[in-house]
Amino acid sequence: MDWRESPAQLDRARAEVPVTVPSPHGLLFGVYTPPSPAAPAAGRCAVLFTRPRAHRNRIWVLGARHLAARGFSAFRFDYHGSGDSEGEMSFLDPNRPYRDDADAVLRFLRERFGEHRFIVYGMCFDARTALSAFEHGAAAIDGLAFFASPVMELDTLVKARADHKGPGHLLRALGNPGNWQALGRPGRWRYMATVVGRIARRAVPGGAPRNDTPLSDGFVRHFRALVRSGARALFVYGEDDAEYVSFKVALATVFEKLTPAERARIEVDIWPGDVHGFLNMPVQRRTVERTLAWIEAFHPAGTTTAANGTPS
Repeated sequence: MDWRESPAQLDRARAEVPVTVPSPHGLLFGVYTPPSPAAPAAGRCAVLFTRPRAHRNRIWVLGARHLAARGFSAFRFDYHGSGDSEGEMSFLDPNRPYRDDADAVLRFLRERFGEHRFIVYGMCFDARTALSAFEHGAAAIDGLAFFASPVMELDTLVKARADHKGPGHLLRALGNPGNWQALGRPGRWRYMATVVGRIARRAVPGGAPRNDTPLSDGFVRHFRALVRSGARALFVYGEDDAEYVSFKVALATVFEKLTPAERARIEVDIWPGDVHGFLNMPVQRRTVERTLAWIEAFHPAGTTTAANGTPS
């Protein structure tokens, strides 16, 4: 991808609309990038969950305009309590995503701009917030690009990382109830007794199936909503990402339970090195390029062409 703005992207920059979005936590500031009228219409809006809304080195500003030049609309915004938005920010725990913000944004885009089909993207906390949008908005979301996010509670992930035997031991312990008391003996497995005890007592609200994994209740609930929706998804991790430990458990549990048709809708990329590194701009740019190419595949016209005639 050429990281200098093309004439078609500059045209989309001039067409951008700054807006404020009502939410339960105050007004959210965002920027809507309308699709180019010179490009075939994609009929979909890419909602980019990033912090800050421009991301580092403006990479998602360019990403939004790149998509708009190819017939997609795009929206990027500040969460409540950050950037130009109102409200107070709390500690950003991926297991407590800002679903209210996600719901408010999708509702606003429908009402203000007539958008009805969405593709959502995020990394880490933003990925979990994008996934949480499926709880209430699944019927309108066609795809999710999900990068390098923990899918366990953070304290469980830290302790799993400290166990040199890896997440496979977590799964074997869960599969053998006779080991549960032994796991409670003093030592490095003490935390699994707590995890397993909590899992054994809990059920997902609303009568949904019990979460019988070490994964976060919220992740399992939102992942099930994604699967039920029929949407496509892309999950990307680096082998060296701390978050990959928890995702390997997800692959061995909730992913394993998918039907062949459900699994076929979900792509998984595992890259060498790390994906989540904030200071590695070449990797950050690669994540943008991977996401843009994946989103562009949703275009009903197939291979897309920018408004200036450049193929994607």
